[in-house]
Amino acid sequence: MPSILDRLGSLRSFGRRDDGVTARSDLAVGDASGDPYTLLSARLGDYPPDTPRHLGNPRGLTRQQRAENLAQFLARDGDRIALLVSWLAREGLDGAAVLNGDDVAMIEGQRINAWLAGWVPHRPFDLVRGDAEVDPPRARWFASDRAGSDLVFSFVSDLARLNAAAIAAADPLFSWAVVEDALDAAITANPVDNPRGEPSDRCYHLCLIRDRFDGSVPIILDLPLAVLGLVHGRMSPLGLPVADEFPIWLQAIRSGAYARR
Repeated sequence: MPSILDRLGSLRSFGRRDDGVTARSDLAVGDASGDPYTLLSARLGDYPPDTPRHLGNPRGLTRQQRAENLAQFLARDGDRIALLVSWLAREGLDGAAVLNGDDVAMIEGQRINAWLAGWVPHRPFDLVRGDAEVDPPRARWFASDRAGSDLVFSFVSDLARLNAAAIAAADPLFSWAVVEDALDAAITANPVDNPRGEPSDRCYHLCLIRDRFDGSVPIILDLPLAVLGLVHGRMSPLGLPVADEFPIWLQAIRSGAYARR
């Protein structure tokens, strides 16, 4: 099976015109919608969408549908990461350097963070309501086909894939999975904090999971929503600082913080 870097060879001309000039399509300044996600989707231009097989909140999907979404996600993983790395190269960024999950990955992550700060537009600020969209648009994320005006969600998903690859390089026990009932119960079975056994906010989500299958509590990272939160945070009209940095959680995992749990 070809590696992610092998796949890059077929994507060298991605997004370039015949004259070799990088192709880019922006909405006009002052876009009537005022929606930064629509603006970013236009900036992505010819970036290929990655539409899940089944759309909607995963709590409303059947177990089989969630399994089919996972199978599709895993089958596309290498190609989507290669596509993202090729696209980032157009911006002067070395996404491939992130794949090893090492010191160089952290340095390149800092460059990607700096680039995001300039690439992501700010939300409109309402003088009466202030910032009316502090929280990431999770309902829109789950319902979206990640194409058209929502194309940026495909880009966010691919950033999460790249982030996950870096984490897995640093700790191979991490892998993608759906947080089904049994797995969710393993992290919520606490008679003090959760006497009713309420499901977690990650239940049925596609997450990056570290499970040693030895009775210890699994580590569950809701990475796609974390990356969405990172991008959304960059949209703050007040320029508020963002707590997370790309690659999210990598530094903590490299330090062994999760391995000791």
